[in-house]
Amino acid sequence: MAAVLVHIDLDGARPHASSLQALAAGRAVASSWGATLYAAVIVHDASLDGKRDDARPGVSAFRVPGEARAIEAVRAALARGGADKIVVAKTGAAIAPLWSALGPAWQAVLDRLRPRLVVFGAEAPSATELGPRTAARIGARLLLRARSLGADDVELRDGDGSYVRTGDAGAAVAMIGAAPRLPAHSEDDIDVMVLATPGGADPRIELVSTASAELAHTAGAVVAISDEAAVEPDIARAAQRLARALGAHLVGGAHAASAGAIEAGAVIAPDAALAPALCVAIGGDEIDAAGAASLVRVGPSSGKGVDGALTGAIGPNLAELARTLESR
Repeated sequence: MAAVLVHIDLDGARPHASSLQALAAGRAVASSWGATLYAAVIVHDASLDGKRDDARPGVSAFRVPGEARAIEAVRAALARGGADKIVVAKTGAAIAPLWSALGPAWQAVLDRLRPRLVVFGAEAPSATELGPRTAARIGARLLLRARSLGADDVELRDGDGSYVRTGDAGAAVAMIGAAPRLPAHSEDDIDVMVLATPGGADPRIELVSTASAELAHTAGAVVAISDEAAVEPDIARAAQRLARALGAHLVGGAHAASAGAIEAGAVIAPDAALAPALCVAIGGDEIDAAGAASLVRVGPSSGKGVDGALTGAIGPNLAELARTLESR
């Protein structure tokens, strides 16, 4: 049976939004073809670093390094997104959106499944590195900005007229720019395959100052709330409302999660540097957001590297900002 494979980038405790779009498109095509839909996640496992023993692939419970509830959140999201099976490729390399870091693990997935169609979210962090190289390595056509079209005869169509349909011969790699909205799948008991790839990164390449491809480092927009602000219910509600209006992730510290202001999988360590396109920092300076392309602070006065600030009462300022964004 043909296989449709979707590469999943992670934003912390959840799949990247663009990867979920790719999963929706993959689900539509796989259903049309009668194919199996695989969602593949590459994760770091320090125990594999430097080992060269023969690790055989197998099927096991979804156990990968990380916090248990965060892992379950990823598995549940992929199940709801329509995946038939999940492939977890473990690597000793640091997770970075580079072929030198992810290539060996990703190649192991390709060799194992030999997919007919490989799908990436066009805006996912690893797509620009892995997409074209995947097409070259498996001898596939590459659709750079594909859209999922059709209800009965499903196809993926690129802007230049290229397409992938049921009767096509050969393999294809599609970078999904848009996908249909599909209802959540109720099937939650799905198989998980774990592949261990000893050695990790290409030994000829040294990765300097890399960090895991987590929500803290790759999200387009982030709302970061301090622990002190998160314990105030009105501020927490306003922060959640603002994050929804921006389509952003709401993150904070462990105390913010304990207070119920953020989800358990959205906890950011104090020494983790945020580097999103936009960061709205609420309350004290507890999270390093200096790497944000645009930084707005709510509560404290503006400082070095700050593009704007709302001083004064945090709750009313947040609520007003959220109302303004919602009205646009």
